[in-house]
Amino acid sequence: MFPTPESVRPRRPFSRWDFLVIPGIVVLLVLLDIGFKGAAVPFGPGTPNLTVNLNPANLPYYGLRTLLRMAVALLCSLTFTFVYATVAARVPRAERVMIPILDFLQSLPILGFLTATTTIFLGLFRGNLLGLEAVSIFAIFTSQVWNMTFSFYASLTTQPKELQEAAIALRLSPWQRFWKLDVPYAMPGLVWNTMMSVSGGWFFVVASEVISVTGRDQSQFLPGVGSYVGLAIQQADVRAMVYAGITVLLLVLFYDQLFFRPLVAWSEKFKLELSEGKDVPQSWVLTALQRARFAGRLARLPVPLWEWLWLKTATGSRPGKPQKPRSDSRTELALNQGFNLLLAVGSAVLLLALGLFLFGPGLGVQGGQILGANPNLNRDFSPQVAQQFGALGVKVGPTRAVWLSQVCPLAGPQLEKLLEATVGPFNLATACQRRVVPPGKVALGEIPHVFKLGLFTALRVTVLVFLVMLFWIPVGVWIGLRPRVAQWVQPLAQFAAAFPANLLFPVFVVFIVHFKLNPEFWTAPLMVLGTQWYVTFNIIAGATSLPSDLKEVAQVTHLKGWNWWRRLVLPGIFPAFVTGGITATGNSWNTSIVAEVVSWGSTTLTATGLGAYIAHWSTGEFNPHVGLGVLVMGLWVLAYNRLIWRPLYRLAEEKYRLG
Repeated sequence: MFPTPESVRPRRPFSRWDFLVIPGIVVLLVLLDIGFKGAAVPFGPGTPNLTVNLNPANLPYYGLRTLLRMAVALLCSLTFTFVYATVAARVPRAERVMIPILDFLQSLPILGFLTATTTIFLGLFRGNLLGLEAVSIFAIFTSQVWNMTFSFYASLTTQPKELQEAAIALRLSPWQRFWKLDVPYAMPGLVWNTMMSVSGGWFFVVASEVISVTGRDQSQFLPGVGSYVGLAIQQADVRAMVYAGITVLLLVLFYDQLFFRPLVAWSEKFKLELSEGKDVPQSWVLTALQRARFAGRLARLPVPLWEWLWLKTATGSRPGKPQKPRSDSRTELALNQGFNLLLAVGSAVLLLALGLFLFGPGLGVQGGQILGANPNLNRDFSPQVAQQFGALGVKVGPTRAVWLSQVCPLAGPQLEKLLEATVGPFNLATACQRRVVPPGKVALGEIPHVFKLGLFTALRVTVLVFLVMLFWIPVGVWIGLRPRVAQWVQPLAQFAAAFPANLLFPVFVVFIVHFKLNPEFWTAPLMVLGTQWYVTFNIIAGATSLPSDLKEVAQVTHLKGWNWWRRLVLPGIFPAFVTGGITATGNSWNTSIVAEVVSWGSTTLTATGLGAYIAHWSTGEFNPHVGLGVLVMGLWVLAYNRLIWRPLYRLAEEKYRLG
């Protein structure tokens, strides 16, 4: 009846919060302009090699360029996540193919993606640095997207049935259901997994900003913190590495306060619970955006378009489609058989194309005889050795490999002396009598050896991920159940996850060399320095998402000790635990390519494993040996997930879900 004075007072166009928000928006636009200008400069065969300067005064600009790449990769990752996970969760036939493909893709090493995509993007953006920028962004994208996709897929497959029935009763269209049910329900876990993906992406920033380009003897250093770290490691500059670590800390604090802290506070309203939690996350940036009138007017600009899409996709008076169990009708069986036949034909064609790429014509067999390996005589891909072979008439390709079959027709005293100096004792006449595969191709006899290398890597991954889970499950639950603690731990955990573990590799190298330790064992912990955070963030997200009413019931019924873990915590965090385990395992395989070969200055340590094999053959071009290593790694991870993680995923969908 009687309005308050504040409600009848005329509203001013701006509030005091706008004096903070408007300058912030202007500064953001200026930084975007500076970053995008630097990414659009010319780059072609005639331009000098790209490099960076270890002067710490350049680090603010390098940090800006790295953050822009990670932001673009994050937008691409979110788009891929929403589309791919939704189709996989909603279309049963597609799920049978899409989830194994996702398992396979998450295991592929970043360096494998770089060698496969560098030529494509350079050709697409011919004469412009945007080609290399796209290569780097794609590599960061591949380090972020799998964790987010698995998180969103897990949320879609574990939705409470009463929420699904409510969406049907309200006659929500697929578009409306996606934005009213699917995304809001997945938001708390997706935000934490996005934080992990961005932080985990820092581990691969070095690999994504130092790119080998076919036809150039030197790697190209894109301006960024990752390339700065790469050059500091190459030159063994400890001071530069300290500056890089401080820069990463400041950047993590920057985007934690301005981006992730507001997201965590905003996503709190999407938690599925009947009673409000006592302590909720807070963010001064979110408060400023909510109270700034200018920001509110900007947020209302797309409202007409949103309302138009909402009305166009509405079902109107049409009834909602009830959920039905899978039918065993003849039509359904015929569709399944047709789909299986199409899948089998497509797989056969793909395998044939892959076999021709790896083994060449005849698939490694000629005249009923298995062809032998065609060894590379320039084992280290040295430019100097390649020039010496070229001076003797040997054809040397852009990867600087010198194949035995190319040397045999030119045998002579000078060539034998060069082989003695580079390869060691080598009987050229005997080696040339064997039938070998074409230059660059893989021999069939090499496949068992590569699978054996994969076994070594699999043992390291299994043991290390198991130990990580034993430690981080209780710690993550303790943090997640205490919102105030989580609010303080969040930036620290992000920094620990974002801290480029590559900076610690030299410490391990010096430690191993000084104490004369076995690199086969002591380089293994490097594989989980970054991947452990996938488990941590998922466990924290799972514990944070536990409904307050369930925690209150456990408190009223005096659940304590093992019963508390068995009846409340472990079932509640189980879907998040499985998601963390899958992504941590796949990322550990991914990390093996940089963890099994570590260096500091002129000292290099190599451990036996599949990652070391791929790293050795990665020469800036996606060659058959890299392809074989990537394929075997994908098969190992696919078998790992099919036998261990996929049954646990089904258990999470069928038993441990809220409703």
